[in-house]
Amino acid sequence: MFYIEEGNVKPLYIGKTESQGRKNNISANIKYINTNKSNFARWGDNYQYHIGDLSAVVVPGHPLKESKLKYLDWAGTLFQEYPSFPPNLINQYIFGAKPGKKSIQEFGETRLTFLEYLLIGIASSAFPELLLNREGKSRS
Repeated sequence: MFYIEEGNVKPLYIGKTESQGRKNNISANIKYINTNKSNFARWGDNYQYHIGDLSAVVVPGHPLKESKLKYLDWAGTLFQEYPSFPPNLINQYIFGAKPGKKSIQEFGETRLTFLEYLLIGIASSAFPELLLNREGKSRS
């Protein structure tokens, strides 16, 4: 997730979803992705997914137990005020997704989780106050 300011990309969140599930089947996060919006590659509208958990903080009427600290941080960065209806974004945000490769020229074939942490580390070094990821950030 990112936005563009004065022609520059400003990264907000870097994440991945695996294609294999826990039992070597196709992951529920991507199974039926064309029609199932409740999981949608970790961005779904159920609780335990980004849009669902963010909605629990931003949109009035959700149970308090569903408001997680991580998404309070997200709400403060993304929305003018919260909870509110309708919620108003501060910027126009862009979500990009594509099938990942499991290799980088310098490292060869590696785990997708390693590549995710590598990208988070680089982005958090360049944008330490902006990146919403909690795990994998560079230490100052």
